[in-house]
Amino acid sequence: MLSANNYQILTYRFLKGFIKNIILIVLCCVWLSLTACGGKEDEQAVSSEEELEAKNETPVEKSTNKDIAAEIQANKEKWLSHAVNEYQIEMQKICFCAPDVVRLMIFEIANNEIKTARYADTGGEVDPSHYNQYSTIEGIFLLVEQALEKNPADISIAYDEEYGYIKEFSVDYQVHIADDEITIIASNMKPSK
Repeated sequence: MLSANNYQILTYRFLKGFIKNIILIVLCCVWLSLTACGGKEDEQAVSSEEELEAKNETPVEKSTNKDIAAEIQANKEKWLSHAVNEYQIEMQKICFCAPDVVRLMIFEIANNEIKTARYADTGGEVDPSHYNQYSTIEGIFLLVEQALEKNPADISIAYDEEYGYIKEFSVDYQVHIADDEITIIASNMKPSK
């Protein structure tokens, strides 16, 4: 069962994808209407940096993949410096996936392998076939690095301040495609030893 907050996130992701598709359809209709009627393309060029500076406006700087990769590496080193080999962690994947996959789960991890998992709401055991939908902390770092290599349209990462592990990771690979967004939330990591 989804928590209220995660239900809102899932609903938001669905609506975001739906709205993207509607906008794309509307833009295509407008473009087709203009070309069918012999309309001219917009002759105004997009403002250059010089024009922005002349208006005393500055462009918003976006983090580059290189900046994000450096941030990932710094937090990965922070995590590894704690040398936590056995731990318990709560994880939830938010995506357009099977209901049993998106439920909040509690994992027992040892030597970078999932040993057991149970559902947070019932305490029931998670079918091991669902383990491949999740990962260890080191595995989440690898997943994020692989996602970054695909040059996604949008990526956001939040880290645990004390241990440096990734506590939230959201990626949208392509703006104009619905249902390709994934969010992984990891919380309440407790070292076993």
